[in-house]
Amino acid sequence: MTTTEQAVRVETGIYGIDPVHTHVGFEVKHLGISTFRGSFGGFEGSITVSDEGISAIEGSIDVSTVEVPEEQLIGHLLSPDFFDAENHPRGTFVSTGIRKVDGEVYEVSGDLTLRGVTNQVTLQVEVEGAGIGMDGSPVLSLKANGEVNRNDYGISWGASLDNGAAVVAEKVRLVLTVEAVKAGE
Repeated sequence: MTTTEQAVRVETGIYGIDPVHTHVGFEVKHLGISTFRGSFGGFEGSITVSDEGISAIEGSIDVSTVEVPEEQLIGHLLSPDFFDAENHPRGTFVSTGIRKVDGEVYEVSGDLTLRGVTNQVTLQVEVEGAGIGMDGSPVLSLKANGEVNRNDYGISWGASLDNGAAVVAEKVRLVLTVEAVKAGE
């Protein structure tokens, strides 16, 4: 078995995202005082591991699967004010550069596309663990986070309170916990 040089032993190969054990979420300040959280239920992706460690990450989301506690808000998020799901049904991320920072931590640069707009973003990615799954296949776990400005993607709906606080902040934190299973050979 070929492994990376990390302290966590990760078998080389291509790993597919396990949708049951993965969370693709976002956080944004609401009213300037609290953190509002949402997620997507429909996504797919892959992680490529070489002898040097993680060498590629790709993923996509089905924006129509946005999940938040309020049904009426889901409709607004799918509208042209936010994701414009009818015209832009998918969001994608494709890594363009990966740098090992320390041990099991990587800085992953890539192209994030939302609403037909592509911008470079950087994610902090940490290998949380690796092992063998219940079916005997190698499994890899990552956590990742980064920050984007929603205005950079044409998501510029906004309102302010009388005190000047934004109803929804411009900065959005991306928060992912990923479990991936090595593809069969």
